[in-house]
Amino acid sequence: MRLTTESTFDAAHRIMGHPGKCAYLHGHTYHLEVTVASEGLDRLGMVIDFDDLRALVKKAVLDRWDHATLVWREDPLAPAIEGVQADAPEKVVRLAGQPTAEILTREAWKAISQSLPPGIVLERVVIRETPTCSSELSRDSA
Repeated sequence: MRLTTESTFDAAHRIMGHPGKCAYLHGHTYHLEVTVASEGLDRLGMVIDFDDLRALVKKAVLDRWDHATLVWREDPLAPAIEGVQADAPEKVVRLAGQPTAEILTREAWKAISQSLPPGIVLERVVIRETPTCSSELSRDSA
């Protein structure tokens, strides 16, 4: 049985070295879709309570990324942004790779899969950067 929840978060990013407008710091309202599965259901007939899944996704991803600046750890803008945001340094998130939709999807996958309770597996993570552009990672491709 599968269960899906959707969330949104707002974040800024830039793709350093991109030949177009994505090289400039800008923001998106991202849509995050998370699907989990379980072989069986709990005593209440659930894979996991929707509130529990939303809380898990919030803690693993949304609390870190919502209203944050997501940058590659090598981005020379990162120290300047951290300096301007000295009162909220946790809202400058330095990633191991460029903050593309693909990298964000992979990072969300890692954070969520490590947070799931026993017996529940992550099936799919989708990050929609715009209404027409998304990145997806599923268990068979992870």
